[in-house]
Amino acid sequence: MTGLAEKWSQALVSAPRGAAPGWLSELRDTAARQFHAGGLPHRKVEAWKYTPMGVFEAFDLAPAAETSGGALGVGPETQPPAPLCDRATVVDIRDGVLLAPPANLPQGVTVLRLADGLERFEQRLRPLFESVELAGATRAFAALNTVLARQGLVVHVAEGSDAGRLLLRWVFSAGATASMNHFRLFLLLDGKARLDLVEQFMSSWGSVGPDVAGLNVLSQAELGAGAQLTQVRVQAESDRAVLLTSTSVEQAADSRYVYRGFDLGASLARHELSVRLSGPGAAADIAGAYLLDGERHADNHVSVEHLAPGCRSEQFFRGVLGGRSRGVFNGRALIQPGADGSSVRQSNANLLLSPQAEVDTKPELEIYADEVEASHGATVGQLDETAVFYLRSRGLDEAAARRLLTAAFCRTVTDRVEGRGLAERIAELMDAAMPASES
Repeated sequence: MTGLAEKWSQALVSAPRGAAPGWLSELRDTAARQFHAGGLPHRKVEAWKYTPMGVFEAFDLAPAAETSGGALGVGPETQPPAPLCDRATVVDIRDGVLLAPPANLPQGVTVLRLADGLERFEQRLRPLFESVELAGATRAFAALNTVLARQGLVVHVAEGSDAGRLLLRWVFSAGATASMNHFRLFLLLDGKARLDLVEQFMSSWGSVGPDVAGLNVLSQAELGAGAQLTQVRVQAESDRAVLLTSTSVEQAADSRYVYRGFDLGASLARHELSVRLSGPGAAADIAGAYLLDGERHADNHVSVEHLAPGCRSEQFFRGVLGGRSRGVFNGRALIQPGADGSSVRQSNANLLLSPQAEVDTKPELEIYADEVEASHGATVGQLDETAVFYLRSRGLDEAAARRLLTAAFCRTVTDRVEGRGLAERIAELMDAAMPASES
């Protein structure tokens, strides 16, 4: 066990577990033992071999403090960021602490703190808690989240109800301590329910802020028959931020899950997304983009498992890397026996704008069923010099030509965002974060 893993393991012994049902207290104790046995990931752990673990040396372990609620504070050092989209119900989460659940929700929609959600939906939440794999170094941060996440949010959308758009505004405050905060998110959609979820990671520190700030979010979604969940995650944090997300989605028959992820900042951003198409006709549409510069690092690990006939899934990711940045994409599609008639598409294309930038891409496809349509591919390259020359011949200087081509490459992802206003806002953020070409 490494020195950091030993330090964190000792911290778990005295970490308060918080009030919880007996089964959850036992699960937290089990998670602590699993972390002590497995430790933290290292380079010999395949799924983590490119992730720079050194960034975690600055962090202590501590559960987020309890809060009595309220609005996001406004002060000279911490300004609330403007909402990324209009006509949304906003939920603020600062330094891993839920400030206040929203009021005046649409009929059939419930949004509760984790403690209240456990009281109301214990029979549905317990199997989700217990389904999370905790053993081994690969699952170290899931184990830590299970032990330490006293803060969380439970969203329930009743059968046939439309929750509209819910905006989670994640914020690191200027006075944040160097602690890895942990948060749990549950999304429970009954049959034919709909939810449009937008996650905004855009702290406004100004000239004063923490040396380092971290967040570990574990999300679980349960989609009933015919339900639809759209999730848009936009991360444009400071180079002092570290973000880990782990999301699992269970889909019943004819349900639809749409994911759009954008990484435009942070020192380290790592996303793990696992989707199970358990019912016939279920579909998952997963797309993302990462624009990295400096020494930023972004990981995207996607796994989609087809378990029933007639399911469809697509993974579509684009990366643009400059400076000494590094991107990782690992996309896996597994078509199990009996999932006949499935359709799978995978695509990951990357542009390197600097000779020091690096990308590691690994699409995986496993098929154990019949009558399957499948395609996958990955590319890593530079801008087409012929296209650059063509634009220069039309009056653009070289820098403008390269920027225009790079922007067009990324728009293939923003064009997939539903809602013109949100798509345009994300496109603006991407233009601002675009790495400069060193060619």
